[in-house]
Amino acid sequence: MYEVVIVKADYEGWWLFEGWQDDIVERFPAKNQADLIKLYQKIVLEMKEKYTSYQEGKYHLIAFFNACELEYCEDCGDDMQLFYTPMMTKNNEFLNCIEN
Repeated sequence: MYEVVIVKADYEGWWLFEGWQDDIVERFPAKNQADLIKLYQKIVLEMKEKYTSYQEGKYHLIAFFNACELEYCEDCGDDMQLFYTPMMTKNNEFLNCIEN
């Protein structure tokens, strides 16, 4: 199953830390890989308008954020920036379909 998912976390999504799937807050299904890429590109454009800032990292993934959207981290005793990273998946695993 192909999906574009949005990961919400206090780290940029391209780190793909173990258990990153637990941080998925939205899922958008696609019929095939071609539709998946088009859907991902559409979602990225929409997020560029919705969020004030973004940065691109590994695997061409983009982490979107609003500077004042923070969440307190009990373990580190500090406020952490929240990031929203759209990514393409197949069977709930990261799929890097974007070429250089």
